[in-house]
Amino acid sequence: MIRPTRRVGQQASLWLLFALRIKKCFRLRYLLITLIILILLTYLRLINHAPVDPSILNDALSDHRQQKNSLDKLHSLKCNFDETESLLRYKSPRSSHTDSRPRPTIERLRKLFQMLISYEDKFRRVFDHLQIFRFTDMHNTLRPYANDTQRLHNIYCLLQRYTTISDSGHIDIQSSFINYLSQVSSYLADGFDNQHLSWNTTSIDEIRKPVIVLGSNVHFFNMLQASMRTIDKFLKDHNVVIYDLGFTANQVDMITANCKRCTVIKFPFEEIKSVAGHVQNLANFAWKPIIIHDAVRRFGSIIYGDTSVRYNTSHFTRLLIDNEIRGFSCRELPGHYLPCYTLEKTFTWFNETPSTFDNVYIAEAGFVAVTDNFLSRLVLKTWVTCALDPECIAPTQSKSVCKHRSSAGNVHRYDQSAMVVVLSFYFFPSSRNGSTSNPAPYDMYASIQGKLAEVRRGEGDPTYFTVHKP
Repeated sequence: MIRPTRRVGQQASLWLLFALRIKKCFRLRYLLITLIILILLTYLRLINHAPVDPSILNDALSDHRQQKNSLDKLHSLKCNFDETESLLRYKSPRSSHTDSRPRPTIERLRKLFQMLISYEDKFRRVFDHLQIFRFTDMHNTLRPYANDTQRLHNIYCLLQRYTTISDSGHIDIQSSFINYLSQVSSYLADGFDNQHLSWNTTSIDEIRKPVIVLGSNVHFFNMLQASMRTIDKFLKDHNVVIYDLGFTANQVDMITANCKRCTVIKFPFEEIKSVAGHVQNLANFAWKPIIIHDAVRRFGSIIYGDTSVRYNTSHFTRLLIDNEIRGFSCRELPGHYLPCYTLEKTFTWFNETPSTFDNVYIAEAGFVAVTDNFLSRLVLKTWVTCALDPECIAPTQSKSVCKHRSSAGNVHRYDQSAMVVVLSFYFFPSSRNGSTSNPAPYDMYASIQGKLAEVRRGEGDPTYFTVHKP
């Protein structure tokens, strides 16, 4: 009897054919090539993952835990409101006034904060890079600037005292917050007519020395040199930071070779362009609020000046003392009204109308002093959020509507326009006499009635860095 071998015989033939095919395909040279490729891939992987040393990983994790623990400990500390209470007891010699100009209210701030929250996910990548806090996660995103943890604690305490924001985004603003803003505004505005006691009792050693900040590109390099000439004359004891908005390599070398106290920082176009591509268009000035915020984050206290700014003095003490309270100061332009220089859609973005600002002066954004504190964190978060949205900083198909002008126009001042609208949410207007207003609480002139600096557009110096050697 013949054994049934048909099925087994067919299986053996199939395996034999498969083995022969493998042998044919994978000759020695192919095996060697494959082996070399595997070795190269393994080598590249090891290079790319070289930092994955257990000790380094453990150190990084340890640093992260230590930072988190220190922040948790900081947030758990008892709040000290002595300075705040002292400010709340301040009695202004001026009588209270009421007019149609915008001022902080619970409703305005609630709408503003709700809108800012709505942008936090969209701009999260940029916020994380710039360390801008998120209302919905303040505990984890509120970070110390310039490593000043005590100042961070004070900011955190005031945010907790005056606002309550749930994880779902529900906002409660205490009426005491409006009273606080009113007292801050009254105290600062009164400096125009009355000397603050703190001007005479505060030691210069108690004031954080500001870093002088500029931003420029290849086309404004000569104006940068002209500005540096006055900085070297009046502010030679201050560190200088220049944001590179598009220098040539030679220009960067000229700066670093001729200015030993200067630091050049590359503007983070790459980190921002996927979220807000319009920032790369320097003509809309969306870069400026970002530079100012980033500099405050790094250094705590700054004086920012455009390349057109020419400094006239080194005496900023009163302004810096007042900035410990207000956080943000600029210079108003009396007689120049905000709606005449702002497109209507910018007001709409803030849920406002141009007519509300008919008697509000526009202010310069090219010369500002900023100190990290409770109010400047709010101002900068709001200003940067606007800068990241082209519909706010540079709207299209819009007109400027102004009662001081006979017809509508299309005049817009970008960073200036947005800045003044932002400040109206956090500062009360100053007193108004007839058709003129006293300096606003955020106006530098309320602290120093002097010409700190002047603007000279188009004036350059092509030789300062090439000839001058400090």
